[in-house]
Amino acid sequence: MKLFVKKQASSFSTKIILLTLFLGVQSFTLGQSSQIKIESSFEPAAITLSNSTIYKVVIEGSQNPPKGSIPKVPGLNISNNPQTFRKVSLVNGVTSIKLELSFSARASRQGSFKIPSWQLTIDGKSHSVPAANLEVLAPSQQDLLRKQQKQKADEDLKQAAFIEFSMPREYLFQGETMVSEISLFLWDRMPFTRIENAPIKVGDSFSLTALGQPKEKRNIIKFNKSYSSYSWTVGITAAISGKHVLSFHSNVRIRTNNQKNSAFNSPFFNDPFFGFGREESIKVSSQVREIEIRPLPTSGRPPSFSGAIGTFNTSSSIDSEKVSLGDPIRLTFSISGNGNFSAMPAPTLTKNTDFKFGPPAFFFSGNEQTKFTGTQRFEYIITPLKPGLLKLPSPNFAFFDPIKEEYITLSNLEHTIRVDPGDKWNEPVQRFEEQAEGVQSEAAQSTLFQTESEPGPWRKDFLRASISHSFLFWVVQTIPFSALCLFIFLGFKKRTHGIESLKQKESRMLKELKKCHGFNDAKGFFRTYRALIQFKIGYYSDHPNPFSLSSEELIQILRESNESPELIAMINSLLQKFDDFEFARNEESTPNLREEYKKALSILKRIK
Repeated sequence: MKLFVKKQASSFSTKIILLTLFLGVQSFTLGQSSQIKIESSFEPAAITLSNSTIYKVVIEGSQNPPKGSIPKVPGLNISNNPQTFRKVSLVNGVTSIKLELSFSARASRQGSFKIPSWQLTIDGKSHSVPAANLEVLAPSQQDLLRKQQKQKADEDLKQAAFIEFSMPREYLFQGETMVSEISLFLWDRMPFTRIENAPIKVGDSFSLTALGQPKEKRNIIKFNKSYSSYSWTVGITAAISGKHVLSFHSNVRIRTNNQKNSAFNSPFFNDPFFGFGREESIKVSSQVREIEIRPLPTSGRPPSFSGAIGTFNTSSSIDSEKVSLGDPIRLTFSISGNGNFSAMPAPTLTKNTDFKFGPPAFFFSGNEQTKFTGTQRFEYIITPLKPGLLKLPSPNFAFFDPIKEEYITLSNLEHTIRVDPGDKWNEPVQRFEEQAEGVQSEAAQSTLFQTESEPGPWRKDFLRASISHSFLFWVVQTIPFSALCLFIFLGFKKRTHGIESLKQKESRMLKELKKCHGFNDAKGFFRTYRALIQFKIGYYSDHPNPFSLSSEELIQILRESNESPELIAMINSLLQKFDDFEFARNEESTPNLREEYKKALSILKRIK
């Protein structure tokens, strides 16, 4: 009974205290607008250069969120996301309400810093925040030691996981494809769990073939450490001439210890196998390399050159040397070797009135991963239009050899075929036979009769029903019509995909032009500007390789397209300016890229 009375008394006293605290808070809130006090300070007020501090603002008398902006102090960086703490306490029967705002601050130099008094708005009224001072001292010996340890940990981390990529040469020609190998090295002593993604290219002036499954190797010694490597063989194609940077990066997962504040927080000292561990993502990068992309020479360029770059051999064959008039012939033209097969257009044929030519078909056999080594076959369907001994036209093929740095034209032996006239159709005899057969049929029908004693429905004549009334006939006709509709849809989809790809390429070049304008890179600006003009004129004229067009060829295409003389004159002047700037014949004048950029946008819109 006594224990029950004590519990009831204790519960009653607790309720009284809570009620008193609640009433005190309510009464204090009603009058808090006139009792608000604000304090500000740095904790600690003196730090070394390598450490950070906390800028604290304490508001007493309100818990409502304030509004204001901290003044900017040169050399002192203060975060915009403070930590907020609210506190309610009862001291000597008086309720105390506080709001604390803690801002992280770090100085970039030594010296004394002062945040002047500034204004905060609370409940619609303005209140002053007092000034606060901070003293930043020179780094101590312990700070320097900690900095050295961090630098060493960063260097060790770079050696624990890194990317290397190798290329046969330090330069490429515009449009050339080169085989490269990208390798990701992971130190065997590091607890790596998985590779999040394959290496990603950084550099808009290069295109990359798809990365497949990597080749894995073990026990590779580098920096006196044992590594596991993952390698991808890819084809890199240069897009825009000039000097451009190229690098790769990837992300890997690693197990680390949970002790984030430990002095040995480096993955080299943590052992995740004891206690609880966690996974972290680490970004692995390669060195940034500057690669020169050289434009193709214009001197000595043959008319049959359409963008093939590499080292090639050619051969050709036909499926028959004797045909009848109207029968098709398959001409197969094969190109073997090393080069940019993925960007190689079909060679053109010298057309004449003796043959009818169909569009070529493409077949590639070789390294599907890089599209660099293999054989590209082009099959042409040619139909003779007259009888006799005829010579099939040989495909015109020229390519640029990046090793010899010269153009090479390859010719194949012409194929001679015999075309027989075939059997002639005797149309008058056919008509006579059809007429005689019709008369005989009518005579036979007139002598036939049907009696009522014979079974079956009574028929007026013995003419056959039309085939158009057959259900099976219409089912058979629906099949080729459906196939035709499917082919039209697939062709439209493929054409739409190609147009979208060209728009993306033009967008990338426009971004490169804007980037060169922003960095005042005159040389890169004019090179990109010229590439854009080549691309747009070549695109609207259906040229297979617009970037191989010279200035004279561009002007000739514009004249053949019946463009306005004013636009042709402007583009001719621009091309001359590009050549002067490229070959340093106008070094004294510095172009105004701002005006040139405005002109460039207006001229590019007019090219159609």
